[in-house]
Amino acid sequence: MSAIPQIDNGKHPQEPLSVMTVGWLPSDSPYGNLLLKGMNIVRRMDRVNLEVERVFATYVHPTKQDINDLRQDILEHQFYEEQVVYWLRKTADELISLAYVIDEWKRTGAWPQSVQIDSIAGLKGKISREMEEMFAPHSSLLSTLNEVANAFKHSFINTDMTVVGSEYPVVFALALRRNKLSEQPVFYSVSFQQMIEAFSIFYKQVFTAIREWAGIGRSKHQSSAA
Repeated sequence: MSAIPQIDNGKHPQEPLSVMTVGWLPSDSPYGNLLLKGMNIVRRMDRVNLEVERVFATYVHPTKQDINDLRQDILEHQFYEEQVVYWLRKTADELISLAYVIDEWKRTGAWPQSVQIDSIAGLKGKISREMEEMFAPHSSLLSTLNEVANAFKHSFINTDMTVVGSEYPVVFALALRRNKLSEQPVFYSVSFQQMIEAFSIFYKQVFTAIREWAGIGRSKHQSSAA
């Protein structure tokens, strides 16, 4: 197993947050201070990185598991993984929402009256070419993250699994659509490390692009107001 993966948010979890880390985002939008939203996203990644460390710290190879050792708690290990998945899904949805709002403001010079694209599932709808190009390279990650997070949240049969990766931390989920026994269960097995590494790439590329779009929007707004 290589070094513990981390989401690259431009800082270490224990470092103070700097506005320079976030970059410029509009502070006076009708949806509130988007700079503060960006800062919260960066800080959430700090918490995710700490939880990622807990996932690896609580992983015990099956051959070394001692059922009499209370410190070796598979369920606790699963809880940490589930928490990370939840926060990654929440952050992905927020970045998608932020990208949509900033993209509309950049292209039209006005804020949209509603956030029509605000989730991973929303990317399947009608979106601008710029947004499509931004998120298309990460479609596999986002699809898996969406399905696994939904299974954790909604699937009744997912909650009784006590399984652990045979060589390294693995995210397992068992999804049953609308909890109907007539549906075919879908089993997910995702390398935790690969998921974190893929999300780090997604996060860095998308957040960087959003800030670049915001800069374009500000330049257009200043030019039109002059």
